[in-house]
Amino acid sequence: MVPMNADGTQSYGLGLRGRVLSCGVKVYGHTGTGQGYYTYAFITADGQAQLMSMANTFNNGTVDTVLAGTLEAAFCGVDPVKSGKALRRGGEAATEDIAPGIPRP
Repeated sequence: MVPMNADGTQSYGLGLRGRVLSCGVKVYGHTGTGQGYYTYAFITADGQAQLMSMANTFNNGTVDTVLAGTLEAAFCGVDPVKSGKALRRGGEAATEDIAPGIPRP
């Protein structure tokens, strides 16, 4: 896996994403988009906790951002909707690209 951002909290390689969440938990998994769906599937580095979440929508940045927040909620106990804070450190948007480094049109 190679780093995908300056602070090293995100990495990517061979279809696998790595993230260090706001609480310091490291997770690995994959995201996906398709006709009518967004999906997230992640597991902690120690294999003790996992999450699979899905939304029935497509090309909806707000839903994608909230779906990304399920990682913080599941693994850190943070309620991303009530907190009103950015879902990632550094304040960047919490949406995913289909392939890192290749923005959506």
